[in-house]
Amino acid sequence: MLSAYSSLTQVIAHRGSSGQAPENTLASLHLAGQQGIKWVEIDVMLTSDGIPVIFHDDYLHRTTNGEGLIHKTTLEDLQQLDAGAWKGTEFQHQKVPTLIEAIEVIAHYGMGLNLELKPCEGLEEETTEASIAVLKKHWPTHLPLILSSFNYFSLTSARDLWPEIQRGYNVSAIPKAWQSRLENLGCSGLHIHQPFFDAQLVAEIKKAGYKVLAFTINNESLAIELFDQGLDAVFSDFPLQIQHAIDSQIPALEVAFT
Repeated sequence: MLSAYSSLTQVIAHRGSSGQAPENTLASLHLAGQQGIKWVEIDVMLTSDGIPVIFHDDYLHRTTNGEGLIHKTTLEDLQQLDAGAWKGTEFQHQKVPTLIEAIEVIAHYGMGLNLELKPCEGLEEETTEASIAVLKKHWPTHLPLILSSFNYFSLTSARDLWPEIQRGYNVSAIPKAWQSRLENLGCSGLHIHQPFFDAQLVAEIKKAGYKVLAFTINNESLAIELFDQGLDAVFSDFPLQIQHAIDSQIPALEVAFT
């Protein structure tokens, strides 16, 4: 398995290319791949029958035409729902994909994956265990993989179940005890909420050998500014837009150093 953080690109498609396609669907993953994006981030949760699926919320109503809690819904019932029409009529009949289905699409385009473990409360270890079981069986070993989470128990479970896969610790603000937490969890990266970006702290974290990523960045000039201040990568709903902004900086940089 590749050392994932060493092969990380600067732009990661957040829930797929979710600015233009419904988040966490096969449509958003296909779009990211077709746009040439090299890394995607998606969320994994469990159905009531213990199947890992790609979904973000505890409740179904924001991104499907269903109601209720995802962890009280079977896979069969979940896949009867429309998970795309809310984004536009062209996305009608998109389904909530299983983790296996998502892996197939991501592998088709040869993309790296940041899988965020997003357990419902009380299902931290079950979500991690079921997700890792699928990944061990279906994830192509030649492609990079990162497991991340806001949830401490999910990260410790991931560490114990599959220690060779690198992990990222998701936070909003950078905690004062960032180093001890990263060490205890065995994480290689800190993924922060952009408004809490602190250039001095980021420099300290990077000096200690960790990668620093920020979510969710949809503004080109902000992305460039953060990279100039030492950020390693951004999660974006509009990854192609951000990638174009980065690429447009290259000629200017070349001129500056000639």
